[in-house]
Amino acid sequence: MDPETLNHDAVVVGSGTSAYFAASGLKKGGLDVAIVDERPFGGTCALRGCQPKKYLVCNAEAVAMASHLVGQGIVAAPKTDWAGLQALKNEFLSGKPEREVEDWQKEGVATYHGHARMTGPNELAVGDRILRAKHIVLATGATPRCAGYPGAEHSVFSDAFLELDELPERIVFVGGGYISFEFAHVAIRAGAKSVTILQRSDRVLKNFDPEIAEVIVAASEAEGIDVRLEESPESLEKVDAGYRLVGKSGTVYEADLVVEATGRVPNLSVLEGGQGGVDSDDGGIKVNGYLQSVSNPAVYAIGDCAATPYQLAPVADAEGKLAARNILEGNVEEMDYSVVPSATFTIPSIGSVGLTEEQAKERGLDFRVRKGSTTGWPSAKRIGEKHGGYKVLIDNTTGELIGAHLARHNAAEAINVLALAMKFGIKSGDLKEFMWAYPTIVSDLKYMVG
Repeated sequence: MDPETLNHDAVVVGSGTSAYFAASGLKKGGLDVAIVDERPFGGTCALRGCQPKKYLVCNAEAVAMASHLVGQGIVAAPKTDWAGLQALKNEFLSGKPEREVEDWQKEGVATYHGHARMTGPNELAVGDRILRAKHIVLATGATPRCAGYPGAEHSVFSDAFLELDELPERIVFVGGGYISFEFAHVAIRAGAKSVTILQRSDRVLKNFDPEIAEVIVAASEAEGIDVRLEESPESLEKVDAGYRLVGKSGTVYEADLVVEATGRVPNLSVLEGGQGGVDSDDGGIKVNGYLQSVSNPAVYAIGDCAATPYQLAPVADAEGKLAARNILEGNVEEMDYSVVPSATFTIPSIGSVGLTEEQAKERGLDFRVRKGSTTGWPSAKRIGEKHGGYKVLIDNTTGELIGAHLARHNAAEAINVLALAMKFGIKSGDLKEFMWAYPTIVSDLKYMVG
C-alpha cells in the first residue's frame, strides 16, 4: 500500500520553544501548518532541560543560602528531601506534552508523532505518511555527545539525572562544562557524599572567562566537589558496589552513578539519506543569515540543529520568530547575534555577555578592564558568600561595554542589565551614575564599571 500523502503550507519538525515560535508565527500569518515530533511534545528545554533543572537548582540555592550563614544568624542548614523535590518538579511536568498537543490542535495546527526523515526537497516521511510542504522548518535540537570508551554504556545523560528517584551517594560527572557543574552543585547540596568532575583538558567552563571559571572551581572545591583536570575515562565497568571508572591517569573512581556531560551535538537524523538536499556539517545545518538552508531554499533551520553561534533557549526562540517572518515576508531580516547574555546556574551563578578579555585582545581592541572580588562587599557579607568576582571590559573610545562576566549570587539575573546596556549603547559612566534601587545586587554594578 502506498503511503498516505498529506499537504501543508509549512511543516515544523520538532516541538520545543523555537518550533513553537516558528509554528505560531506561520499560523498567525495564515499558513496551514503541521508540527512533527518523535518525542513527547514540548522539547528539551521544557521537559528535559532548563525548566525541570531549575527546580533542582532552586532547591540547592535555598540550602546553600542557609548553609553560608550557619553560625552567623542561622542555627542549622536545611536538608533536601529528594523525593519531595522530584514530586514538585514532576507536578510541573505532569500532562504537559498532552496539553501541548491539545493546544496546537485547538489552534488548527496538525500534529504528527513519529520520526521524520526528509525524502525530497519538499517532503518528509513520518511513519506511513508523506508530508509535503512549500516550507519546512527544522527545529530538531541536539542530542548528548556519546563517548567511545569501553563501558560507556553504563553511564547516563543529564535527563536521567533529572529523573532519579533517589540521589546516589557517589557521582562522577564526565566533562567540565556547565551541565556537570550545575548538577554537581545540586548533588552536593542535596546530600551526595562524593561528587567528582573529570575534565580532559586543563580548563573547565571553556565558554566563560577563565578568571570567572576559577571562581566557580574554588567555590565548587570548597563545598567538597572534586574537580580533576586533564583526566578522562579509560574504562567503566559494573561491579558489586556500583561502578568502577579508571581514568587515563590510572586513578580509580568508585561511583554509584556516572553522568556523561561532554556536550551536545546537532540532531540531524531528519537528514538521513541525503534526499532533502540540505547541507550540514558537525556544527549543524548550514544556513544563511536569514536561517535558510544554503542548499535547499525550501528549508529553514533553527535552534540547536542549526550551525549558528549559540545553543541557548532564548536564541532559539528568536530564531523561530525570525524564520517565520522571513518565510512569510521573503527574507527581510538577518539574525542578530551581537549581544547574547548567558547564565550558568552553579552556586554562585555565572552571568556572561560579550567578549572575554582573551577575545578582545585577539581582535586588537582598545579597551580597559575593571575586575575584582565581590566577597568583601556588604551584599556578599550579609549572605555569607565567600566566592565571587567580576570582570567588565570597556571600550576606551566610546565608553561602552564590550564584555561583562560575573560570578556571584544573582549574577544570572544581573547580567541581563549589562546585556541591555550593551545592546543599546549605554555608557559605563551612565551606569555608574544611575540611581539604582539600593541596596540591591544590581546596584553593585556601579562599582564594577566606575
